[in-house]
Amino acid sequence: MVTRILAVVSAILAALVIHQYSQIGQLRAEGALAEERGAARARMSVVDSLSTQGEEIQRTMSWLNDFYKSPEGLKRAEGLWLHDRPDWEGLSVWVFSVYLPHRLKGENEDQARQAVVDAIKQSEEWQVKHRG
Repeated sequence: MVTRILAVVSAILAALVIHQYSQIGQLRAEGALAEERGAARARMSVVDSLSTQGEEIQRTMSWLNDFYKSPEGLKRAEGLWLHDRPDWEGLSVWVFSVYLPHRLKGENEDQARQAVVDAIKQSEEWQVKHRG
């Protein structure tokens, strides 16, 4: 009798384990799908945000050009021009890797520009030009 009870309980527990294993697999799949959807929505949100910032980006690049020329900046007479062409690296790093992430986090233009200034002041070029 005890053996039969143990066999029935074991069978029920085995069925429960199999069911739980299946549920966990489904939850993992749903979690991965939700993560994909969330990432897609986040990308679309960024695209929507950037599509309305054309004028701001132009203002920022003009400001960055002036900062490059200034005595407080990189002291470049040609600003964002380097070797007779735009300084693409400077534009991409300061605008897309510093300025825009700060704006997308909710900071205003002045705060994001200050983040660019702070980052530029950490650059080797700025440090060389401002020694002493």
